Amino acid sequence: MQSFTRFLAFAAAAAAAVPFLAQAAPVTDRATTSTAFPTIPGKYIITLKPGVDVATISNHRLKVREIHARNIARRGVSEAEIGGVEHEYGFGTFSGYSGSFDEATIAELSALDEVLAVEPDSIMTTFGLVTQNSSQWGLAAISSKTQGASGYVYDESAGEGQFNYVVDTGIRLTHVEFQGRAEWGFNAVNSLNTDNFGHGTHVSGIIGGATYGVAKKTTLVAVKVFEGSTGSTSTVISGFDWAVNDIVDKGRQSTAVINLSLGGVASTAWDTAITASWAEGVIAAVAAGNNEVLASTVSPARSPEVITVGNVQDDDARHVPSSYGPLVDIFAPGTRVVSSYYSSDNATASLTGTSMSSPHVAGLVSYLRALEGPYTAAEVKDRIYALGTPGRVTGARDAVNLIAYNGNGR
Repeated sequence: MQSFTRFLAFAAAAAAAVPFLAQAAPVTDRATTSTAFPTIPGKYIITLKPGVDVATISNHRLKVREIHARNIARRGVSEAEIGGVEHEYGFGTFSGYSGSFDEATIAELSALDEVLAVEPDSIMTTFGLVTQNSSQWGLAAISSKTQGASGYVYDESAGEGQFNYVVDTGIRLTHVEFQGRAEWGFNAVNSLNTDNFGHGTHVSGIIGGATYGVAKKTTLVAVKVFEGSTGSTSTVISGFDWAVNDIVDKGRQSTAVINLSLGGVASTAWDTAITASWAEGVIAAVAAGNNEVLASTVSPARSPEVITVGNVQDDDARHVPSSYGPLVDIFAPGTRVVSSYYSSDNATASLTGTSMSSPHVAGLVSYLRALEGPYTAAEVKDRIYALGTPGRVTGARDAVNLIAYNGNGR
């Protein structure tokens, strides 16, 4: 968990950005808005207003402790029993924290001027499902403008010198597909620094595997936020927070991309975090979701700064139930995609979902930067859209009708 000291340091850099709003922060009750992403009782995410100054954050920290201690004392239980702050977040203009709080504490926190939003913590999920069929059509699809292509055509630069942060279930670092190019970054869940589920290893193979990868020479950085297919929003944001800080600290804004093959209910905390990461020069590719709903109801897919990716089949049809609507920016292969898996160093699996679509685009970001130059986040995003093949997706349902393409001229 990052310290509030670092939390203060990042806030100081943006102290003059945004004035306070007069109204109290909303307490969002999301339990009735999504059965797919249930809330976690007693757990909350608190987001502070963008640009709060160091003194305000320092005073807020003291207020949180005092309010929490006073309310649990009234209930006659110890602080250890009732919880308190568990994760702290801070980069650019984004600052906040999450933890376990009683209703009285939440009511007081939501009334503080510096608080932007108080949200119940909720469940987020990966967006990939195991299938029985086997196919390797995805790479061919993004290197051709026509349906039914075979063979992947790509430049030998292949993402060399790039970094892909995979916020997921971890990565099996020793898998032969990664050729020593996968490294451990951060574990927000536990001390098991490996992938015990397979989703993160599969996603990583699509991004940068020697056989199955779009950018076959990129470096893959494991950021573990799930042990299994689900986890809390607060934990996932903690992993994202680490990834953004690591990219900025190491000056990798023009060589790194974050892949988020996951999603949950629409969230102000996610909106604020994504906006702040974009302002820091960090780009993310995000799965649109598999729930046959508008992408505007899913976070972080709904954030306009990310590249939100839908799932297209090998017949150029939107794969139902890939999320739809105008916030889906582009489509990429996501149906029966073969890639590396977690069960051995040679294991493979065929998975379906927007979880498989997003890493095609994350890999494409790295591929284009290595081939064409160190694009900024805005430049590479524009380049992805400019190269995309328009008008091919059937059943797009108001999504932007583009299929990702690597620009090799075929």
